[in-house]
Amino acid sequence: MRSPTYPSAKPHGSTKKFHDWTDNDGSPEDLFTFDEMLDNIMLYWLPNAGASSARRYWENARTAPDYAPVDLPLAFSAFPGDIGGLSRRWAERRFKHIVRWTEVAKGGHFAAFEQPELFVNEVRAGFRTIRDLLTEGFPTENGRVHR
Repeated sequence: MRSPTYPSAKPHGSTKKFHDWTDNDGSPEDLFTFDEMLDNIMLYWLPNAGASSARRYWENARTAPDYAPVDLPLAFSAFPGDIGGLSRRWAERRFKHIVRWTEVAKGGHFAAFEQPELFVNEVRAGFRTIRDLLTEGFPTENGRVHR
């Protein structure tokens, strides 16, 4: 395993992401202890997995987005501190069956880490809504009913 070229750059870059991508009151230490941030950083640093974790962002930046309509139910939770927020108006153009849209009071890009109870409640509520809808069946644009 090859070690990173600048070992001190990883903690600095990750700490900056905690600062910029979380819903904090000016400092990531408002949400996380130093040990929690270090534990998270080490999950990427020790196995040298930083590049693979960033691959999705790199690939998305290099390809044209696919705006084809999605004809399946969508439950969405908007966290105010997330990067690149999604507006409902834009989402409605692509996702034809928004069955739950929640604008959550707090949380950011790392919502599961920042607000774990709130995040789990949102995931459960979203899947519950979709499960109930699928039990009843829902019409699609081509007239079929999904069950």
